[in-house]
This record gives sequence, C-alpha cells and structure tokens, in this order.
Amino acid sequence: MHAMDAQAVVRVTTGLLQGTREEGVVVYRGVPFAQPPVGHLRFNSPQPPEPWSGVRDARRPGSASYQFNSANQADVERVVKDIDPGVPGIMAWPSYTNATYRHNQAAEDCLYLDIWVPESAPRGSLPVYVYYHGGANAVSSGSFALERGTNLAREGNMIVVRPNYRLGALGWVHFGLLTGDLPQAVNLGVQDQFAALKWVHENIAAFGGDPDTITIGGESAGATAVSHLLTNPHAHPYFRRAVLQSLSPFNPWCTQQRPEAVSVARMYLDLLRIDDPAQLRTIDPDRLLAVQNVLTRYFPPDRHLAWRPLGGVVDGTWVPQAPAQYLSEEAITTSGLEVAIGFAKDEWQFFRGHSRTVGHGSRQEVLAVLAQAFGMDGATEVYQRYHELHPDHSPGLLLPDIMSFEFFKLPSLAIARNLSAQHIPVHVFQFSYDLPGLGGRLRAVHTGDIPFLFRNHSERDLAWWPAFDGADREEVRRVSARMGELYASFIRTGDPGPGWPRFDTAGWNVLEFGRTIEPRPGLLKPEWDVFEDRGFGSVRSIENVLVGNVREALGHTTAA
Repeated sequence: MHAMDAQAVVRVTTGLLQGTREEGVVVYRGVPFAQPPVGHLRFNSPQPPEPWSGVRDARRPGSASYQFNSANQADVERVVKDIDPGVPGIMAWPSYTNATYRHNQAAEDCLYLDIWVPESAPRGSLPVYVYYHGGANAVSSGSFALERGTNLAREGNMIVVRPNYRLGALGWVHFGLLTGDLPQAVNLGVQDQFAALKWVHENIAAFGGDPDTITIGGESAGATAVSHLLTNPHAHPYFRRAVLQSLSPFNPWCTQQRPEAVSVARMYLDLLRIDDPAQLRTIDPDRLLAVQNVLTRYFPPDRHLAWRPLGGVVDGTWVPQAPAQYLSEEAITTSGLEVAIGFAKDEWQFFRGHSRTVGHGSRQEVLAVLAQAFGMDGATEVYQRYHELHPDHSPGLLLPDIMSFEFFKLPSLAIARNLSAQHIPVHVFQFSYDLPGLGGRLRAVHTGDIPFLFRNHSERDLAWWPAFDGADREEVRRVSARMGELYASFIRTGDPGPGWPRFDTAGWNVLEFGRTIEPRPGLLKPEWDVFEDRGFGSVRSIENVLVGNVREALGHTTAA
C-alpha cells in the first residue's frame, strides 16, 4: 500500500500505519522509531521498534519526553525546596515559555515521531526535512503544535518529520561515565536522534520520500542535534543537507567536555542522596527534574562561563569531537554536503533579558561581566567598540549585543568560514525582525524566526508567542511567504537562488531576514573584527576561557 491511497494507510518495516488527512497533507503521528525506554530499558540505548499486527492508529501524537508540566509541578517544586542548597541563579529563559512549551502529555515512553506528507505531491521523489525540536534538552516535543509541519510540507512541497528524543537527565546526564551499572547511559539523547534519522532513511520511501534527499535541521538544542550528526561519520550516509538555527556551543544544552559531564553526574547523585547508581533505574523522574531545576540555576546570571548540565559529551563514539570546533576547524569529508546557518539578532535577550544587569546595568556592571572573559582592558575595548556600533544602546543592551555574538553568531560564522573555504555551499541568515510584544524588549528574539519559517502564524498560533503581540499580521504573512520559500528552496535543492547568495569570506554575504529580506554584504564583519582583534576569532579560543571559568567555579582544574 502507498501512503497516498484513499485510506491513508502505509506499510513501514514494522507494520501498517493509519494516518489522517488535514489541511492538504496526510499526517502520521505517534510513529514509534524505537522501543519505549522504560523499565529495564531506562538509561539504555534505543532499541529497534517491535513489529505489530493489524493497522496501527497513527492519528494521535505519542507522549512527549518526560518534562516539567502542570501535572508534576507541585511534586517537583516540593523536591526542589528540599534539595536546593541555595543556588543563586535564575532560569535561563523568559517566564512566558513555561506556558508556551508546556506538554502535559509527557511520559518516559516517548520515542515517537510525526510525519507530514503533502497530499497532492508526486510519489517517490519528495525531499524530506527531519527537524529536531529545541527546548534546551529540557522541554518541547516533535508534536509541539506551534512547530507543526502542515504548512511547510504543503506549501514547500516536502515531507516534514519531527522526532522526539529523551530529555533531561534521562537523555542528557551521562551516568555511564561514573559507573559500570549503567554502561549505555552516555549520550542517550544523541543516540535517540541518530535512531530517528536511521528509521526515516529506511522507511521514508513508503511515504513517497526520497531517502537520498534528506535534510536534517533544528533550532537551538535542535541545532546542537544537527551538529552532533554532522560530526559523527556514521550518520553521514543518512542525510544530504543540514540546517543549523541558533547554534551555540556554550549554553546549558550544549556539548560539554568529559570532566564537566562527570561533575554534573556526581552532582545529581549528591543532590539525590544516592550511594548506589543502580537506584537511578527506578527513581521517581520528578526527583530528576528537581535536580535539573537546581543545576540550571546553579550560577549567578552574570557569571561568564560555559555551564552545560544538559548537554551531550565528547565521548569518542557518538560525539567523536566537540562539534562546533570540528565544524569550524577541520576538513569536512561528507560528500555533497550543503549547509544553511541562521541566528537571531538578539539571541541573548531570551536567556538573560530578564536579568537585572541587562535591564538596568551600569557600564561598570557590564564591564565586570565582560572582564571575566576578556580581562578588564579587553572588556573596555570590546565595550567601547560595540558602543560605537550601537551608540543608542544603553549599557544593559550592549551586554546582550556582545553576548549574542559571542555565544551564537561567532561560532556560526566560524563554521560558515570553514565550510566556504572548502567550497562547501553554505548560506547564512540573521533573523532581524524586531518584535513589538512585551514592550519590545526582546527585539529580534531567539525562537522568533520559527513562526515565519514554519508558516504557523494564525491568531491562535501567535497568541502563544507574546513577543508577537501588536505585530502587523499582514507584514508577518508577507515576510513569512518570502523567507519561507527561500528556506524551503534550500531544503528541496540546496540552492535558494540569487535571493539568498552563498556566504564566503570575500563577500561576507549574510541574508538579513527582517521586515525586508535582502542579502547584506559585510553584515557582522565589524563585530567579528572586534573579537578577532582581541584574540577571540575562533570557537576554541572562547571555549578555553569559558571552560576555564567553569572549572574554577566548580573548584577543579582537570584537563580536558
């Protein structure tokens, strides 16, 4: 049977699936790509899904990975109150996200994906977009309604696939580095992401997709997922193109070095008051969420370091090398690779826009943050040069200007420079649409590009994104149509045309994606020069300083 028959039934390797038609697409939800990671499979590698008999109902999504929500909030907060040693930090995202991303249908049985197939498309030749959700390895799902694939699949003429993966400590705390009792508990989230991609490659032809034209993509933590797959040669046969949006090497969900991963795992055991790691196989997952809450807030908001308690770890197997360093320095051997890279103009506003220093900080307070990485002389120079670039910005706004570049844009541009030097086609965009909601303080915010690119901007959708309050709806639709087509064109062909030219160091062409969409030669080159002139023109140079800071803060100086 073919996916496009009248009953929307398709045969995959494990059995028959019944989908549903809606809004010009056929959707298959809750499709298992691995066995439920529960019971004896908790903290184990994903196992191939088991066959079923008859027709499996694929009209409803599977559960999201276990995460903080209204169902467990009271229990988690009670544990937090019991174990919190008085950590001084704040949550690294604005408060509205608790409602926007809340998934009350969440469980450890979560290894499912959703598939959107355009109803009128020709059979057997459709490009495929496997998109890994963001959410800091802590929240969200492949079924997150505000990132649904309906409009992108139908209007972009492609199949969209959105997998789940294990979140929190169940997928991203590497207890296997501490104990032989849990030998597979290293990079379990990465293993889930790989398993989903392999399943798609093996099964997508049944839906009319071309397994040789798969693009992997993701935003934020999803971009980190893509960076892991790009770094792992075993994944390369399963995709052709890659999209990285809002990639950062230094935030809480980002790839850490082994000493810090060991420290995080030990801190979990200490806060849980566990002597025998085998107890983790049966512990109440709400207790894991409580430790996650504490460690996310472990440092004050103005500490300038790379604290990554929910990130993958360089283990030599699933993550052979630190991805951002590898992609920005090494020769890339993936044949025929094409890459698109994007970031938001004001990424840091999302993570620290609610801190006192960003809101009301003085020049001296901002310099104190910068000096932790640049030294006081360097901090003064960086501050002054950014002030010249943005003379109307207060000291508090100059801080996220600088940190947005350091944590997101510089690594992305370093990768683009390395790829283009190897004649790998790479296209770069900056989301520059200043959004008016919440008093306009978030500006062109992290995640703000998603409604445009997925073309999900109905009144119901935008009601969940407070930054869009007051935005001109007609303008949003116009910008979405234009940028959405460039985005879809890259996914379909790897070449979005002259409207989005390739990046190289001669032209330094970055597509500005704001109220107008146009290539901007030289965009961000002055900012790059500020960092390079201070000896921070590489991912490695920043990594060394920020990891040194976190090791000093943790009280150890173990070598990488």
